[in-house]
Amino acid sequence: MQGYRATARLLEPHHWFLLWVVGAASFFEGYDLNIVAVALPQVRHSFHLTQSQASFWLGLLYLGAVAAVPLTRRADLVGRRRILLISIAGYTVGTGLTALSPTIETFVLCQFVARMFLVTETAVAWTMIAEELPAGARGLGFGWLAMLATVGTGMAALLYGGVLHPLGASWRWLYVIALPPLVGIAILRRRLPETRRFELAAARHQLAQRWAEITRPPHRHWLVLLSVTAILGALTTHTAVFIFDYLETQHHLSSSAATLLVVAAGVPGVAVLPTIGSLSDHYGRKLIGCSFAAVGVAGAVGFFFVARSTPALFGFLTLTYIGTFGGGTTLGAFTTELFPTQLRALGSSTVSLFRVGGEAVSLAAGGALLHWLGTLPRTALILGIGPVSVIVLIALAFPETHARELEDIEAEVDAEPMRE
Repeated sequence: MQGYRATARLLEPHHWFLLWVVGAASFFEGYDLNIVAVALPQVRHSFHLTQSQASFWLGLLYLGAVAAVPLTRRADLVGRRRILLISIAGYTVGTGLTALSPTIETFVLCQFVARMFLVTETAVAWTMIAEELPAGARGLGFGWLAMLATVGTGMAALLYGGVLHPLGASWRWLYVIALPPLVGIAILRRRLPETRRFELAAARHQLAQRWAEITRPPHRHWLVLLSVTAILGALTTHTAVFIFDYLETQHHLSSSAATLLVVAAGVPGVAVLPTIGSLSDHYGRKLIGCSFAAVGVAGAVGFFFVARSTPALFGFLTLTYIGTFGGGTTLGAFTTELFPTQLRALGSSTVSLFRVGGEAVSLAAGGALLHWLGTLPRTALILGIGPVSVIVLIALAFPETHARELEDIEAEVDAEPMRE
């Protein structure tokens, strides 16, 4: 906590304003993105899907990230602010239309569009935090965004499991409730500033005119490394999506009980996210990220193969979330810190594309494994190879970026691949 306070003192009022504004967008991003996991059993029932069928259909909607790449590329040409506002409006409309879906095909189409804008919003939000916060507080800012996105996820779970489902209301209301962010667009448009690094790059005519520049040395090295890591880290998506389904069908918890257990288990992890980010500012992204990721893996093994009682499920799931949140925040930091200003939004979006591709692969492979192996724990064990590989890659192949100006990081990471 002392480290967090010291880091927070580096932030000025305009930094806190940016954190609250962009954090609000991240909150609704987390809310919208995870509704399908919260209400999956009921969504499956509405569209008459088995678990395996649901895996394949959900895999399709995750591919909305493909369309996000050219949209996010515009943020490197016209500015972060404008594209952020467009993405917020776009994903809000797409999410609202999802509530009207009569078939699984229209549901997937609406969510495909919504997720295109969600990926854009996430990439731009993290880019703005990286470019505006002091070097010694970037990790805190990343933890802040991750915390609010996770709080949004928990809010969706609480609304459905604690209010809508007990009242017999449809899961569709979760998507209707997501519409209020449109009201805040007018406020954001007037007050949200452009990042100074982007303005400086534009004034110096240093903006990348062709997206293909990111595929050339030295950027290609980091793009490939980050993309592979993103795919591997996303292989646990199938397990995360089916967590409510697992608790209800295998441990015979009610929808409300499963929701409360998952939300309660996530609270400690959410609460410490800014502190984890601050720790990475002081002790390094690699040490903190790998350590927490290892805790997440250990917690997941205990959850699926050791826990039998509800308290044990809660304890191991808490460890899983603390570790997963901490490790994920660190990887998000690398994604924005290892690209130059003129390619930062595009790089972040492209890595997100591969991450979402990994999520789609996870859902498709998870559906096949679930059909073949018959149980979610065995499926989760195989998919868990992903995060273990991420820990190894970060430890061995990533540079240390904490507490350094982005320009200094750029000079180092540009030179390293050139020497290979």
